[in-house]
Amino acid sequence: MYVDRELVRRVEHSAAQYCARVAAVLATTAPTSGAVAQPCDGGSLIAFGPGRYVNRAMGVGLSDTSAEEIVTAIGEFYSARALPASIEVNPWIDASILAALGDRGFRLERFRNVYVRELDSIPDVPMADIVPVDEHSALVRMTILAGDVPSDSEARKISDEYCEAAALLVDAHDFVALSGGTPAACGSLNIANGLAGLGGAATLPEHRGRGLQQALLAYRLRLARSLGCDLATATAVPDQQSARNLERLGFQLLYTQTVLTRPM
Repeated sequence: MYVDRELVRRVEHSAAQYCARVAAVLATTAPTSGAVAQPCDGGSLIAFGPGRYVNRAMGVGLSDTSAEEIVTAIGEFYSARALPASIEVNPWIDASILAALGDRGFRLERFRNVYVRELDSIPDVPMADIVPVDEHSALVRMTILAGDVPSDSEARKISDEYCEAAALLVDAHDFVALSGGTPAACGSLNIANGLAGLGGAATLPEHRGRGLQQALLAYRLRLARSLGCDLATATAVPDQQSARNLERLGFQLLYTQTVLTRPM
């Protein structure tokens, strides 16, 4: 696959669009979160709220907005919400923005890989019994995604809030893979600008190593192609199981993304 700035921009802006849509739903379903998104340089400044999954700028630095304007907007947006200013950075971002972020005290926080795959062919993998999430399996899916987080904790509340909000998006498709008729793994498909975003992957510990995530990936790739998508994208922490699953199904490493954050 030929990788250029336009492809990177499409991937970055689609991810930002998706998270901005989730923020808009969270503002309604969980109003105390203070969730909000603000357009910036083709991407978005996104705040799901304190302690929640996404509180950073996404998809910025790939258009024509000046470095000073972008970095100032990021600082003001997150300061107004008592959140650390943060931004996702990809290797194609303008160098002047990196310099401005360094001058303002932003520091490297973490890495993750961004993968992409064309949908002209889908590999054959052993299939599993995969069904859309419904009102009966929604709570089980939340439990699978939450992992070992205690059910009465604030972290579990935040995880469930996100699941409920993301499921309300028009182009959201959530699935569970069954083992012996019981939900054992899950995965999601979200569509923005003709690009299929794959996420929400988790498996109950006792069902790991059985190929359920491979089956879920192949299933969602076929669905994405049938819905008119030409590309699929996903993110994963380097050298973890999710990254290996993506690579086995032909996903190409597009770039490594970093998150830069300025301490409060």
